[in-house]
Amino acid sequence: MRKRRGVALIAGLWLVVAIAAVALQLSIDAKDRRTLGLAAGDRGTARAAARGAFAMLDAKLDYALRVAPTGNGVQRLRASDPWLDADSLYSGPMDVDSITVYVTAIDLGTQLNVNAATEDQLRIMFGFLLKDYQTADRLAQCIMDWRDVDTIPRPNGAEADQYIKDGLLALPSNAPFRDLSELLNVEGMTPDIYAKISPYLRTRGTAAINLNTAPEAVLRTLPGMNDQILARILSMRSQGQRIATVQQVMPQQGAVTRRVLPGGQVVTTAPGAGVLAAITAAATVITQEIEFTLVARQSPAARPARVSVILRRTGTTASVPTYGYHEW
Repeated sequence: MRKRRGVALIAGLWLVVAIAAVALQLSIDAKDRRTLGLAAGDRGTARAAARGAFAMLDAKLDYALRVAPTGNGVQRLRASDPWLDADSLYSGPMDVDSITVYVTAIDLGTQLNVNAATEDQLRIMFGFLLKDYQTADRLAQCIMDWRDVDTIPRPNGAEADQYIKDGLLALPSNAPFRDLSELLNVEGMTPDIYAKISPYLRTRGTAAINLNTAPEAVLRTLPGMNDQILARILSMRSQGQRIATVQQVMPQQGAVTRRVLPGGQVVTTAPGAGVLAAITAAATVITQEIEFTLVARQSPAARPARVSVILRRTGTTASVPTYGYHEW
């Protein structure tokens, strides 16, 4: 009889322990779910704040295109390009309700698209920035090998076999770069080199190079660019002059030649016409696209939310193609 009571007591104790364990696990799960729910709510609120901040920026930029400023100096320059200096005018913190959103604006005409650049453009830029033309040539070819769809390496480039041989974990994607940081995986790239070249490169957008805002390293990559034209561009900008047309920065033309084709058609050719056409096709004198990166955080303990948006100028108005959410 006593043995049965002892067994029943032990069984009862085990049952209590099991119930307590289940209750504890349920409590932990509920706490985790609550934490996840609160975090999701915070991120949703942060996203909404970032989108709200962008809506205000969108309205300001649209207004700038519709209502030209009046006055002298900078105001006069901005009247000819309402988005001039967007990088400085629209970057910084913005308060949306009780949330501070940190905004970074970049005129995409000041950077070279690494996914659209030719091998020569990359070589020219890297040579100017690194002052090492052998390394510049190597990097340009390795980037092209990373981007192109084939598996045949260029003479100084590298495809998957070379990456495996060198023990590198990341292999060429044979596709465009999704994020600029992917360049760190390219054969021959180092953190020091990346730090020097990354401010002049981008992976998104279709904007042409802006003669009024692009830095020298980017201007040098324009087809047909030479020291004489470059000096003219930099001189005008240093004097506070706005470049209204590509023709303004071209050197003085020599005598125009006329040639009569069979049938009587007259063809007029001016020296440097090919250079003018090449630069005109790849350059612009206005800000065409602005990339906004908006970072918001609901509370100090919450994870921040980041929204990246490209605002493209079409005629006298702006259009917003897509929103992209990135969280970390």
